[in-house]
Amino acid sequence: MERMLNRVLNCGWDAAYTDPVLLRRVRTAAATAYLLILVGIPFLLRAYEWHISLRMLSVTSAIVLAALGLLVMWIFRHFGMATQLVTLAVFVAGAGAIMTSGGIGTSTLGWWMLVPLLAGLLRGLGSGLGWGALVLVSIYACYWAEQHGFRFPDLTPPEHLASQQLLQALGITCAVLILVSNFLSQIGQSERQLAEHNKDLRQQVKRAEQAERDLTRALESKTRFLANMSHEMKTPLNAIVGFSRQLDKRAGGGLDERSREALQQVIKQSDGMLLLVNDLLALAQLDKGEAHNDELHALDLRDLLRRVVMALEPVAARYQLRIEMDAPESVTQFGNGNHLLQAVNSLLRHALASTRGAWVRVTLGELPQGALLQVLYPGTLAAHDQDRLFDRYNHLHSQLRRDVGLSGLAMALAYEHVTRHGGRIGVSVDEGMNQICFNLFLPS
Repeated sequence: MERMLNRVLNCGWDAAYTDPVLLRRVRTAAATAYLLILVGIPFLLRAYEWHISLRMLSVTSAIVLAALGLLVMWIFRHFGMATQLVTLAVFVAGAGAIMTSGGIGTSTLGWWMLVPLLAGLLRGLGSGLGWGALVLVSIYACYWAEQHGFRFPDLTPPEHLASQQLLQALGITCAVLILVSNFLSQIGQSERQLAEHNKDLRQQVKRAEQAERDLTRALESKTRFLANMSHEMKTPLNAIVGFSRQLDKRAGGGLDERSREALQQVIKQSDGMLLLVNDLLALAQLDKGEAHNDELHALDLRDLLRRVVMALEPVAARYQLRIEMDAPESVTQFGNGNHLLQAVNSLLRHALASTRGAWVRVTLGELPQGALLQVLYPGTLAAHDQDRLFDRYNHLHSQLRRDVGLSGLAMALAYEHVTRHGGRIGVSVDEGMNQICFNLFLPS
């Protein structure tokens, strides 16, 4: 019995695959249509018995509209059209009752009061307001007609007046109960959904907090591991570099050419490995917060740039390159001298290692917002490689043209140093001139 009732109210809509809110509205529209048909049939029979033509027309129209609404929901699964038909059926039923039962001063007005409530629950606020406006206009039209002498007759025989009023009251009450139950169930379902969403949200927050704690611990462990391993690797590398240099000084002249080249390779690769370990240790210290940015003091950037250029001129001469410096005025900035020197040194070394011409130009200027240092050199750089320049995990070190003593982490370390000073470091490419320019900006 319950299954049959659910099937009748669901109008063939599958409860397992239909949205619960939509299914509840379908059931409400169906229940209202069935109620209208059940209440309308006795009224239609009595209207036929008492020869009330207008009531026969209005009740028949309401029953047909309600049946059409059910048919549309059953066959075409068109909820929007069905709800409009059911709402119109209630409106027509109310209009017929008002015009044949004494006008707007009677209890039959309750049918019209149900119209905007039904439309609002089934179709939303906009539909409810639209039907409400139509009801208000209709009520006012009836009032205007009464004020101008028209009287709506009560065509119900006096001996049957009580039974007809009782039937109308029962119909209106049942319709109100259907709509109220829909409203309360909608509130209850919304509250349950809100409670479930809040519960899910709290669980997600807990999972996110736990994941953040796990990630923090993992990052701290990674940083400690890198710092410890860097220290552990630095000690034997220093020994390898030191003893290799001593061996080269003392016995280098007595070695044959092949052995001497092998010894030079050991020294060269050891130096490169030591540079990488030092940069790795510096990055680990930055990640741990040991950046020493509290050691800030006034710096003459032109003097700092001159020191870097003088240190790299022998490296440039080794590959027949020249470094052109353009820094006409002193520029004073507050910062960590060692960190900024390392950053500028890395940019110049990268330019020397990558240039496709015979020169690298470095300029220094002062802007209203701070200082701008630029390193310009001939070359090309694909757009998808520009972000990789400063990526510690996916860098372009393997694409360098020359070995100038630059580790694979040097550019990433330079980016970190400049960023932690509140500055910006980036790259721009002039494809027409085939030139690449590093831009290092430090705020005042």
